[in-house]
Amino acid sequence: MNLSYRFAKAFTILVFAVLLLGFAILYYAFERTTMRSAIVKMEDLNAYVAGRLSKDPEYDYFNFHHRQTRVALLREIPSDKEEKIIEEKYIWNRSIQSYINRISVSSFFIIRGKPYRITSVRYITVIEKRFLLSLVMVVAWIMVFLVILSIIISVLISRKILDPFYHALEEIKRFSIKDRQPMHLMETGTYEFRLLNGFLAKMSENSKKDYYLLEELTENTSHELQTPLASVKGKIELMMETGLTEKQFATLSSMNDELDRLSSINKSLILLAKLEHFEQKDITRINFSQILSDRIAYFEDIFAFRHLHVKASVEQDVMVFMDESLAVIVLDNLLSNAKRHNDEYGNIEISLTASRLTISNTGNPPSIPEEEVFGRFRRGNPDQNSIGIGLALVKRILEIFGYGISYRFHDKNHIVIVDFKN
Repeated sequence: MNLSYRFAKAFTILVFAVLLLGFAILYYAFERTTMRSAIVKMEDLNAYVAGRLSKDPEYDYFNFHHRQTRVALLREIPSDKEEKIIEEKYIWNRSIQSYINRISVSSFFIIRGKPYRITSVRYITVIEKRFLLSLVMVVAWIMVFLVILSIIISVLISRKILDPFYHALEEIKRFSIKDRQPMHLMETGTYEFRLLNGFLAKMSENSKKDYYLLEELTENTSHELQTPLASVKGKIELMMETGLTEKQFATLSSMNDELDRLSSINKSLILLAKLEHFEQKDITRINFSQILSDRIAYFEDIFAFRHLHVKASVEQDVMVFMDESLAVIVLDNLLSNAKRHNDEYGNIEISLTASRLTISNTGNPPSIPEEEVFGRFRRGNPDQNSIGIGLALVKRILEIFGYGISYRFHDKNHIVIVDFKN
């Protein structure tokens, strides 16, 4: 439920509650007002009759007020009586076939030194249930109409008010950190939306600046590091071809391996940095089965050098959404790990179905917890010549395309599962 409909729902509930409460208050206020009006009129009538009697003892109140007023001469006013007595009594009236409420108000006066009780009576017809139900239904239909009208109006008004907010959401959806154009935000007079627009504009510009700085730094780092590394590596290889002692050759060979490792770290970190801002554009379905078969064939000689026995079960024409070059990086890292963290004369089992890729290999248990193997610079076997970035790189690539990856060690086997249905 979007924001405008939430406002409409809350406003509707509020209107309905207010109307319902207002109807109840109106009903009881109407009944109380009717009763109070009758009582006040009878009090005034009692006072009027008392005033006329004090001026004219022969005042014929019966002819003037009929049965509405009665005057009684008392011996004395009872001490436990209040100044006035109000009584109500519901009586069935046959002539009108309805209940009537008989209200009487008795007031006590001293007229010419004598105590009198003047009582006025009035009959009020009680509202029948059918009439009351009809009245309730009329009010209910009015409430329904008002509620529906309030929903429509509140939705239209809230949409108009929230239009800058929805426009900002659309701009956020279209926002690309690689796009050099600024965000086009709607002008608004609402203070909160102006703050939001200002924050979005500033945040987007700062993000783009940071991205371009990072991109420039990455490119410069890649170029500036790779060049001297290649130069040093070339010189070491030339020195290794000259007449050296066995110790000198071993030292240079170790230096050459470390340079290879440093170059690999540099390339992997640069690729990871670029993947942080990778955008899926025009990604198509690729034949993952064919790519996997090609990479297995590529690693065949490497596996044979370690005397590894490979068993592959590849389902044909497994199609997945992924960039082909990144898919090759994923498979190369997984197959390289299966070779690196294996025993000599060990086994590698590869299985590909439409829902998952499973690669398992024999080897020693990892020296770190299973949940940490996908972390950067986390090596499951410190004795191996590994930079500890491969699985982190694989996980990041798979996350970009919405796929999951998991690892477990079971029965002396390292098992990596890529879930295409995640």
